Amino acid sequence: MATTCYGCGNALRIDGPIGRRTTCPTCDADLHTCLNCRHYDESAAHSCREPHAEHVVDKDQSNSCDLFQLGDGATRRRGSNKAARDRLHALFGEGPVREEDPRDALEALFKKK
Repeated sequence: MATTCYGCGNALRIDGPIGRRTTCPTCDADLHTCLNCRHYDESAAHSCREPHAEHVVDKDQSNSCDLFQLGDGATRRRGSNKAARDRLHALFGEGPVREEDPRDALEALFKKK
């Protein structure tokens, strides 16, 4: 089965079941996690589309859910929102969004004219 790791985004070739202690050969991240499961959905109750699944608090830590099925974890990688936003701005001819320093905004607010 071909999929990608939530931790690093690298492609995985896994033959056989994913055990609770199985880790990514590249980044050593746990693979039996909610973020790597095909049932994971932030908009669902407890972030899981499987109604009979146990509630898991740490979605990026190894768990013992019996309903786990390996999915595409790379779509859930943290930090991918900024890259997506930059691609969107590039599509419409705008430059990448610059993260403003809160101090700059504060100084601009109280700047004397």
